Amino acid sequence: MKRLLRRCKKWILFYKEMYLDGARFLNSTPWAGRIPTHSLAQLESDIVRRYHVVEKGLSMPDFRPRFGKDTVSELVAMLGQWDRRSDTAAGDSHQILAARNTVESYRRKHQELGIAVGDLVGDGSCGDATSLGGVKAYRPLSKEVASHFDEIVRSRVSVRAFDTARPVPQELVSQSIAQAIQAPSVCNRQTWRVHQYEGEEAQKILKLQSGNRGFGHTIPCVLVITSDLRYFTGTAERYQAWIDGGMFSMLLLLALHAQGLGAVALNWSVLNKRDVQLRKQGGIPCHERVIMLIGCGYPAEGITVPKSHRRTAESILTRHP
Repeated sequence: MKRLLRRCKKWILFYKEMYLDGARFLNSTPWAGRIPTHSLAQLESDIVRRYHVVEKGLSMPDFRPRFGKDTVSELVAMLGQWDRRSDTAAGDSHQILAARNTVESYRRKHQELGIAVGDLVGDGSCGDATSLGGVKAYRPLSKEVASHFDEIVRSRVSVRAFDTARPVPQELVSQSIAQAIQAPSVCNRQTWRVHQYEGEEAQKILKLQSGNRGFGHTIPCVLVITSDLRYFTGTAERYQAWIDGGMFSMLLLLALHAQGLGAVALNWSVLNKRDVQLRKQGGIPCHERVIMLIGCGYPAEGITVPKSHRRTAESILTRHP
């Protein structure tokens, strides 16, 4: 009987946590109709999704004239909505400019072919087709550059002993984040966010994470990676925050390593009660999903790291004829 009760408690806890995760997603995504104040973020998300669809269409080898008529018309209409709002200073002006430039690229592409699209995009220029949005030439890597990447990937390790006397230069963190932004994201929405903590604040954050015992006190800088749920649309994207956030986090770890910093990935596998504590301590908004933590700094001299033997490619590869 006791064993059955313990099992029931585990099931109840599991479903409770699933409910709380779902509630955060629903309360953050405006399509569910909960928080109208998030409509600016949702409009920006809708604009980004549509201009990226147009970008992909422009890059197709088999170009179809007047492709995506509905998408282009919706994009132009949404840009008009953006212009009529009074709160757009809170949005990402670069993304909106990229959207306008993509529309201009669409117009110019058809103009070169002698095909009228004024009914879709209007007759006047709406941006600079050579900047931000649109398409660009693909450039393959040289063998020399590719060899450097191989070295970076194979030499990256988790560092668990940091030089407490050397502060982390902000420019290295910022440069690493700028490089990690090149990570793929669903429809180019780039929902990643990074919260940075140093010194005493970093230690307060680390006390809420259970995987840094024995070395956490040496970590000078903590980055909390999150994903903004306001930019997702519908039930089908309920897991997308973790997917996008995971890809960004991996690239950030590589970027920090390339900048000469040591880093350690710290999981955020916690119950929602602990998640709320982190948000309160770190000032993290409710509409952001916490993905993971990264501790970083200069490695201490003479340290060792686990070998962490890896599986072979053959052992994880299944080829399907």
